[in-house]
Order: sequence, then structure tokens, then C-alpha cells
Amino acid sequence: MGGRKNLEGVSLAAFAREMGVTPNAVRQRVQRGSLAGVILADGSVDAVKARVQWFANSNPNQQRRKPAAKTSKLREAAEGAEENSEYDLKVERMAVDLEAAKINLERLKEATVDREEARRAIRSLMLVFRAAMLNFANRHASDIAAEVEADPVRLAGALEGYMRVALAELAKTRAPLDAGTFGDSAC
Repeated sequence: MGGRKNLEGVSLAAFAREMGVTPNAVRQRVQRGSLAGVILADGSVDAVKARVQWFANSNPNQQRRKPAAKTSKLREAAEGAEENSEYDLKVERMAVDLEAAKINLERLKEATVDREEARRAIRSLMLVFRAAMLNFANRHASDIAAEVEADPVRLAGALEGYMRVALAELAKTRAPLDAGTFGDSAC
């Protein structure tokens, strides 16, 4: 039994205690090949290699673990490493989520327009429209009068009068975004 004190790794029973399972569960995994290459030449278990393979080949949701009687330094270190890696993974996920949120925000900024800028654009467009409509009668009255065989001066006066009435009604209409009225009420 004196040779047992000089093991390269840990005993199978000690590894089983660290994992919170029975020694038989460890033997079964070794026989199935789930823990390949973890048994050293002296019959001891390479605990680090075995632990890595144990967690790589097991579903934590299906494990029934017995509470370990004594917690070894190796187990505490492994759990600390697991917690750190889990924490690191959460930090990485948060960083990815933050980057995705920044990208979405940039897309939104490109797709939206400042409210005041939109109001100015609408007002400018409506002023151009108003000027075009007030000029319509003078620019096209003679051509329309020739087509319908009417007096161009009377037709221009009638068109201008009706255009002003229509523009006055339009001026009372509220613009989108509460930009105010479309035109001056004094047409």
C-alpha cells in the first residue's frame, strides 16, 4: 500500500468524490470510452484531463450529483474556472448585444428625420406649390382659352379667382407633424 502514496494522479475513488458520483459511475465511463486516456500507467486518474472529458461528455441537466463530503482545492479551482468562463461568456454576449443595439440605432438614425427639419421641408414645399398655383392662370390661360374658344383675359381672371379660393381653403388645413398651416391665409 506504500506505493499508493506516490500516485501520479488521484485515485479513482478520490476523483469520484470530487465529481460527486460513485466510483462505479467513473469506472463505467472509463469502460464506455467517455473518459479515454485518463487512466495513468500507475492506475491513478489524471484529474484535470478526466474533469475536462467528464464535462465535455455529459449533460448537466441529466446529472444527479451527490453532495461531496470534502471539497478539494482542485474542485474549487475548476468551479472557479467554470464561473469565470461563464462570467466571461456573459460579458461577451452583453458586448455583442450592445454592438447589435448600436448598429440598430445607427440604422434608425439614417431612417428618421428631425421633426423641425421635416416641418421646414413641408413648409418650403407648400410655398413652392402655392407659387406655382398662383402662376398657373397667367401661364396657361391663353392656351386653354384657344382650345375652348374663350376670352383669355376673362378665363385668366376666373382661373386665378378659383385658385386663390382653393389655396385659401388649403391654408386652413393642418400640415402633418403640426407644422402649422400650409400657406398664409392672406392669399
